[in-house]
Amino acid sequence: MDKEELDTIIAKVEKEEQIFTDKSYLSTISVPEKIIGRQKQTEAILRYLLGFKRGHIVPLISVYGRSGSGKSTIVKFVCENLKDTSYCFVNLRQARTVFGAANLILEELGEEQIKSAHGFNESINRITVSIISKLEKENKKVFILVLDEIDVLFYDKRGKPSDFFYKLTLMEEKLLEKGYLVSVIAISNHLISDYELDDRVRSRIGNSEVFFEPYSKEDVINILSARIKKAFSESIDQSVVEHSAKLSSDEHGDARRAIDLLRVAAQLAGSKGEKISKAHVDFASDELQRDVVTTIISSASYHLKTVCFSIAALTHLTENDWHATSDVYKQYLESKAHDIKPVTYRRISELLTDLENSGIIVSQLLSKGRRGYGRQYKLTISPEIVGRICSEDAWKRIVSDKDLDDLFRVATRDFPKHYTSAEKARKKVEILERNLKKYSNLEYQL
Repeated sequence: MDKEELDTIIAKVEKEEQIFTDKSYLSTISVPEKIIGRQKQTEAILRYLLGFKRGHIVPLISVYGRSGSGKSTIVKFVCENLKDTSYCFVNLRQARTVFGAANLILEELGEEQIKSAHGFNESINRITVSIISKLEKENKKVFILVLDEIDVLFYDKRGKPSDFFYKLTLMEEKLLEKGYLVSVIAISNHLISDYELDDRVRSRIGNSEVFFEPYSKEDVINILSARIKKAFSESIDQSVVEHSAKLSSDEHGDARRAIDLLRVAAQLAGSKGEKISKAHVDFASDELQRDVVTTIISSASYHLKTVCFSIAALTHLTENDWHATSDVYKQYLESKAHDIKPVTYRRISELLTDLENSGIIVSQLLSKGRRGYGRQYKLTISPEIVGRICSEDAWKRIVSDKDLDDLFRVATRDFPKHYTSAEKARKKVEILERNLKKYSNLEYQL
């Protein structure tokens, strides 16, 4: 390649990008100038925070809801526009341990991370000193520490997440003695009190909770419409906007995904010199789903990949979307390789939580009557896409198994009523022999 060829490629890409006016309005990271909806949640957060004007602030606020429901955006918007307060926003996604979380907080506060040899208590001490320093420089008395993706802390069994919250509450009390008010906003997929916490922590954090329900289709349409006006150089057909919103709201009301859908669809249309259509959105949906699964599976453990495959297999085989943990575990035992030692039922529950945090699945609580409640799981992505990425060969065998099962069901439905069990079995063998080449290998495992 020479400079002339490079210039040709640059010109081609720039021509394709002419469909956009300002792509920043299709960013899912930055906080938009105007928030669509979520007044109820915004008011709830402010009610907990604005008490600082009367000398009191809620020590811990649990903001929870599914991915893409606007939790982080609203909290950032409130903190950025709340006068007389200072704040620090920390995404804990990269923290694998409680100590790692403390180091991420230090880093966001502009401090150097410390080595584990110094201990967790020292990291909390340095966070305290850094907060005081920040407030003194800004001449403020109120500090808000926002901890996003806080679910990850509860995977660190050795680090005792409960201790982490306990130390934070002690830090808040220490700062209060010095005349500073501090509130921690914990953003998660699930309610913080649903996790295992010591009574000493529960008594301190209270029940200050703000739930973000999934966006409705109308909400997503309004969000997209507001961004389209500034993001594109041409008008977008309303049917395309509604289709993007429908694909998102049909799964779990993820506004972030709807924005990504429209952006990728526009890039595809621009590369072909075409006007954005619903077909472009459908293609973008498949591409984004593949990207999500590929990214997660490429770095996943064998057992996480097998659990993911198991949910896809269950969805295809049973034609049901929702699956109990017990059913997933049974399918996992069938899908794993024979020479691999299975993990425990409890570990499967933890892996399901990992998959939910990644956005591949969603969960719901289902009442079991006297037996209490149980959690069910559903894929947010096509089971075929998930199955093929996890294992192309294993998925082909799943499909063959389902096809044969359907074939048997149709054939046996027409069996004469007087057939004995032996005669029915013999007929099934005949059916199998006629399709032997197609269904020669029914065993599947990862």
